[in-house]
Amino acid sequence: MGKQRLISIAAGVSPELESDPCTFVEVAAKAGWEGTGVWFDPSTWTDRTTSNVRKRVDDTGLTVVDMEVIRMGPKGDCGERLIEAASVIGARNILTISNFDSIEATAERLNELCELARPSNIRVCIEFMKFTSVRSLADALMVLALVEEDNVGILVDLIHVFRSGTNYEEIRSADSSVFPYAQWCDAPLEPIGWSTKELIRDAVDDREIPGSGALPVAEFETLFTTSVPFSIEVRSKKLRDGFPDFVDRATHLLSETKAAITVTG
Repeated sequence: MGKQRLISIAAGVSPELESDPCTFVEVAAKAGWEGTGVWFDPSTWTDRTTSNVRKRVDDTGLTVVDMEVIRMGPKGDCGERLIEAASVIGARNILTISNFDSIEATAERLNELCELARPSNIRVCIEFMKFTSVRSLADALMVLALVEEDNVGILVDLIHVFRSGTNYEEIRSADSSVFPYAQWCDAPLEPIGWSTKELIRDAVDDREIPGSGALPVAEFETLFTTSVPFSIEVRSKKLRDGFPDFVDRATHLLSETKAAITVTG
């Protein structure tokens, strides 16, 4: 039997816990996940948060697949603080998005972040989304071409692949080493609308558990070897309303996700 893919619960699954990452890690462990994401809330995160999250990670044995999010832009970001915390808790990857006006400015800041993260062996990944300045895989690849540090990556999120007009062949054609992990979910074939507001709602409220929507989720699996972890990014109002208890929600999501997995090595 081939190697099983590491699957991780994305921090966005329980947005109610964005300012309580310790509880989120505990929930992930109680529900049986092997990997977890960690949300960094710059308004509430302290050095004590860092040490407490590290203790929860050590106690549970969870793999911290990623930490999010650095919102790069002309008004500054929380990058230095987040990277310092990620280094202590042992996160493998850091998720960034860009609101800079230019590819060049995005690449310059991303390069700085990669340089800071390098001593801790952390990959800094840019996520493309139609409503940010890095709108597609093609845009993200242009950014990476300008970044000198090699601990840079691209985060591919299945819903944003389809909303951005990116196709699977573009992913297959890219250097696979730029994708250290990916976000897996499902969704309706079309969003409720294509305005920025509607696309954001699509991403934070209307996702589906893999296999429950209309996107080709099984084919997405085949784009990545099983050595690439999947972060299960199901930000879903239906899931939140149906499972108000965090452990119940995480347990249900894990069970349904495992049932949807087809590639096992």
